Amino acid sequence: MRRIALYLISALVLLGIFGLDSAVQDARVVRYTVAVVGLKAPLRIVQVSDSHANWLNMPPVRLERVARLIEAQRPDLVVLSGDYSGSHLVEWPKMRLEKALAPLAAIKAPLGVFAVLGNHDNPYWTKWVFARTPVRLLVADWADIGPIVLVGVESLAIPPDPYGNFRRAVQRAPTDKPLIALSHEPDFFQHMPTRVQVLIAGHTHGGQILLPFIKRQSTNQFVARHLRGVFYEHGQTLVVSSGLGTSIIPFRIGVPPEIAVITLVPAAVAARPPG
Repeated sequence: MRRIALYLISALVLLGIFGLDSAVQDARVVRYTVAVVGLKAPLRIVQVSDSHANWLNMPPVRLERVARLIEAQRPDLVVLSGDYSGSHLVEWPKMRLEKALAPLAAIKAPLGVFAVLGNHDNPYWTKWVFARTPVRLLVADWADIGPIVLVGVESLAIPPDPYGNFRRAVQRAPTDKPLIALSHEPDFFQHMPTRVQVLIAGHTHGGQILLPFIKRQSTNQFVARHLRGVFYEHGQTLVVSSGLGTSIIPFRIGVPPEIAVITLVPAAVAARPPG
């Protein structure tokens, strides 16, 4: 019995080392192409989600490498989809939010950098810090950024009516350009107004830890079916990034860190056969 216990402990230690090593590897770039009706020319968006900055596996120096990787993709627009700091079971010393946001706030893109709040972001303090950066935080608000209109969706963690605030923000937005939404949680896709063609989200971490032969249990079946990737449903598109960082425990297994390059193309162009 003692030998079995020793084997189990050794296996857990090795799994933890592997999970931590996987969590700190450089972010990979995933690329998606999404057709948008009414778009005049291709538009390249780079999405960064769930950085969860902390001193163990997401320090400022790593976020600075991520920022350089983002700019190397030559984005027209950069979007940040929430959860910018910490949220681990053990986190000491805690990183100040200013340090967590500084590398992302330094990113340059022709059409700007826009952000929404995540469920782990303090809505008052995060707004205060973002207001002192070039990043525009959209909280149930919209921005006309040239070829598209971007609507920023509140996190589900912000009461009392995030779904209603989403609908009202869409109603206030101009109607003469394609409407794209940015949220932290992909759940909003279930309640998305028909005017919105694409929702870009994060939050899921792609499951963060995916082990072979072990089926994940989830109380949120929608999220369980939309952990990562592009989903086309009821005439609309959902893009979910598994993000950069970790939450609760500092491990990733089977889900590498990533940034997403989302190229929006005019729908007529996307419909043409290859070649």
